[in-house]
Order: sequence, then structure tokens, then C-alpha cells
Amino acid sequence: MDANEVLRRYAAGERNFRQADWRGINLAKANLSGVDLTGAYLNNADLSCSDLSSANLNWAGLKGANFSGANLRGAKMPDGRTHNDLLESANYFFS
Repeated sequence: MDANEVLRRYAAGERNFRQADWRGINLAKANLSGVDLTGAYLNNADLSCSDLSSANLNWAGLKGANFSGANLRGAKMPDGRTHNDLLESANYFFS
């Protein structure tokens, strides 16, 4: 799945991207608020400055993903916590 397809499907109202393979995808500055990425593969994805507020990232693979400046307010993170602010560093993700 490429970035254009993701954005097209999101714009059409789709929010369920569980177990999607987004490895290496460039979605910098994308609005993906409320997206469900449970178990998705986001390794080496560029999601910098994107809006991932209220997103579900439980069990997602995030190794090497760039979330610098992303809005993760209310997002459910892989460790089960809810994030409440902007992410300053991709080093937050350990797996």
C-alpha cells in the first residue's frame, strides 16, 4: 500500500488499517486522526509532523519510524499507554 492509497482510503472514511504494511511509507504531515493501526508494520515509516491524535498503535512495529513533531494526543501506544502531547524524538520507540 502506498501513501496515495492510504490518503485516498482515509479521505473516504476508512479508519481501520489493522495489520497494514506501511514499512518505509512517507506520510509526513498527513492527517490520520483516529486511525486504527493495531498490529501494523510501520518500521522506517516517515510520520513526522502528522496528526495521529487518538490513533491506536497497540502492537504496531515502530522500529526506525520517524514521529518527530507528530501529534499523538490521546494515541494508544504499543506499551498500552495513552500519549498526551507531541512526540519530540523517535527514540521513544524501542521496538
